[in-house]
Amino acid sequence: MLHDISFRVEPGTCTALVGESGSGKSTLSRCLIGLHGSFDGEVRFNGTPVPPTIRQRSGWMHRDMQYVFQNPYGSLHPRRTVGDSIAAALRIAGGRRNGSVRDAVRDALEQVAMPPQLADRFPSELSGGERQRVAIARALVCKPSLLICDEVTSALDVSVQASILELLHDLMRGDLSLLFVTHDLGVVRTIADRVIVLNEGRIVEEGAAADVIGAPQHTYTRSLLDRVLEVA
Repeated sequence: MLHDISFRVEPGTCTALVGESGSGKSTLSRCLIGLHGSFDGEVRFNGTPVPPTIRQRSGWMHRDMQYVFQNPYGSLHPRRTVGDSIAAALRIAGGRRNGSVRDAVRDALEQVAMPPQLADRFPSELSGGERQRVAIARALVCKPSLLICDEVTSALDVSVQASILELLHDLMRGDLSLLFVTHDLGVVRTIADRVIVLNEGRIVEEGAAADVIGAPQHTYTRSLLDRVLEVA
């Protein structure tokens, strides 16, 4: 259950949505992308009201708002090649015509630092980190302006987490905006411009990342920070 939620994601920035399991952060992110249509209130994208369910949304809304799921082992179709999965996302969103789909797939893979020949492989042939890069490429092929990342590093080991965070940080050098959903304030340090802390469906703290992490005001935020292990 969410209560009195209101916030903005500014163009070209990363807003981190932080909270423990059950805090409401995944429910909120799914409301934004249209996978949880039962809510009161309004979502606006570039000033335009967005219908509550993804089926009601127009083509440009599908393209401009993309979602990367948490589990890299379950988010890709096991019987589709990497290239087919990326191309399917492009067709569903009403992107380029078939004649340029191969080029679009290649460009998307290059954006996530993956070789074009990977397009012919199946998910079972990839590591967890590679699968997550492919999932990000599948979202990027539509050329979105907002990417919602739902716990995209939580199933990965620490070294692979770092490479995915570096990739996302590099992607923001263009006009891409991120809503980065996580339970880990330690991860937030490396990527977020702003932080929203959610507890029991309510925003309990919000502000610049340096302020929220460096001088948290709410006891819940402080408790989250206390659980972060500092590695020297």
